[in-house]
Amino acid sequence: MVALLNDIGCSTDQDYPTDMHAFLAMIQEEQKIYDTVFSELIRQVTINMVERGEVLAEIRRRYGNMFTKIPKHVRHLHTELIAQRKLNRRLSEELMRSKETVADLWAELDVVRKHDLEVTKQAQDAQEKLVSVLTQSDNTDEILEEYHKLYKMQRERLEEGVRKSEVEKKMWIDAAANLALRIGQEHGMVDLAQLQKQENSRLRSANHMIVIISNTNDGEMTAIETKIEEWRSRVLRLSQTVIDEDHHNIETLTKIQRSMKLVLKNLTVNEPKDAIEQDHPMLKAFHIFDVKTLAEHLMKWVEHITSVAVRFTSDSDLVFHEEIIAIRKVAEQWLEGGLKLLHRNEKNTNSKDYIPLTDVLSKIGLEIEEWLTKLESRISGEEGVASLVIGLQNQLEDRYTAFSARDFDKPLPLTERTQLKESLVYWTEQIVNLTGILTNTCEKEQQKVPLHVENWVSRVLDQMNTDTDVRNEENHKLHTAMISWMVHLLVKSGRERPSEAWDHEFLQLTQEILAFNMNLMRDSSDIEMISDDNKSLREEIQLVSRVICCLLLVLKFFCFFFCQESKRQLDTSSKASLDVGKEKFSARFPSQRRKVLTERDDDKFGKPHQ
Repeated sequence: MVALLNDIGCSTDQDYPTDMHAFLAMIQEEQKIYDTVFSELIRQVTINMVERGEVLAEIRRRYGNMFTKIPKHVRHLHTELIAQRKLNRRLSEELMRSKETVADLWAELDVVRKHDLEVTKQAQDAQEKLVSVLTQSDNTDEILEEYHKLYKMQRERLEEGVRKSEVEKKMWIDAAANLALRIGQEHGMVDLAQLQKQENSRLRSANHMIVIISNTNDGEMTAIETKIEEWRSRVLRLSQTVIDEDHHNIETLTKIQRSMKLVLKNLTVNEPKDAIEQDHPMLKAFHIFDVKTLAEHLMKWVEHITSVAVRFTSDSDLVFHEEIIAIRKVAEQWLEGGLKLLHRNEKNTNSKDYIPLTDVLSKIGLEIEEWLTKLESRISGEEGVASLVIGLQNQLEDRYTAFSARDFDKPLPLTERTQLKESLVYWTEQIVNLTGILTNTCEKEQQKVPLHVENWVSRVLDQMNTDTDVRNEENHKLHTAMISWMVHLLVKSGRERPSEAWDHEFLQLTQEILAFNMNLMRDSSDIEMISDDNKSLREEIQLVSRVICCLLLVLKFFCFFFCQESKRQLDTSSKASLDVGKEKFSARFPSQRRKVLTERDDDKFGKPHQ
């Protein structure tokens, strides 16, 4: 018997990968042993008694059938166990995913609740404040009305006081001017009144020219600001529309990418390892469910990518391009007007202050052009967005069309599953590139460029107001200097000879008049200067300035000769008084004493013949 078992080869020990394989091998070995032993027993028993041999043969057949079915059932049990494990793992993943979804929903619900509580609290606070304001509104209205009446009364009083002060000031100024002119006439300076009249005419003409220059600049700047406001509103509206669409597209692409990663993970994790997993009924149901879910995902991806690609495949971009052309035209108009205004003001006396503003405006023009070009590229998709989106849309539509034609009751074959995973990886890479390009929106330009334009407008207005204030200040300063010179002329006339300081003041005054006129002509070179009576203000102020210079010169020489004549008359009257005194002196004193005093007086006042 031992020799028979050795011949069968059942005594050899072997290693098996799993216990199940060892168990199956052991059953096969035992089956061989039982089959061999029963065959020998049947042979020996059959020799002695055929009936007993037949009974043993039937037992051998049944045992053989049993040993043949055991490995098959064990394999089925093993497959059921593996399938159950995979099913549990799949259910666990779905459960974890559901828990994560529920957690996200709870988090969002908490945020909504907190926001709701904050809004409710704010609403309650606002309601309480409104109630308190409404309860105090009656008293507040009465107090406000009383304050308003008091303010109105005080304002009327102040205005009346200012009006009286102005009237009194004008009366004193007129009185002082009339007295000064009367003194001048008494001293023979009849040209003084003409000088005052010409100076007032010069002051009015200069003020009129300054007002015209200021009004011209303000009018041009107002037109520029109107164009800037139109440009700003249109370009901000267009830019915000494009930015909102970009954010919406980024959000849509992110959803597609997240869904693709989830599908790729499911395809990778739930991929069948062998034919048993693929053909098992329970796992096969999950694979069929994955196929149907994949069809739904593909349909949603196509819908989402179509909503992203509608900008580049419809006629909406034509409307945007027309709007950009109109915006560029408006920008060119106010940029051209701004350059014209600055170039004209560069010719005036403060030209150095307008050159930096011109440079800033040129830079702003370049920034605006870059902004519009970026918007145009983003709308048309020339920076690569259109080609990527349309290509991804075509690929998804082709995949969805091919996938819709298959039988959804059959799981995915291994080759199709591999191709789909490769496509998902490629699609996610394309979406990453798309989101990277779309993230570079025009928000930076939308915040920067309008702020630069606003700062430039503010600087230009400040500079023009400063120039107007400087012109008015120089004009009134020159008028004050003229009045001061005429006052000094009245004070010094007939009492002292004009000094070098007074001559220097005269020369400085004439030079300031000529310099102010030259600067005023330069500032108004490109502006039409017509008075209310249709006369040229340039010619008028030049003529008045020449007359003023001539009158100043005449009055200067008059003052000089008047002082000479006054001194001569004073010397003549002094000598006449001296002769009368001598006669009275000789009548009262002796001759000796009179001789001594006469010689002393001659030494003091000079001899008569001299």
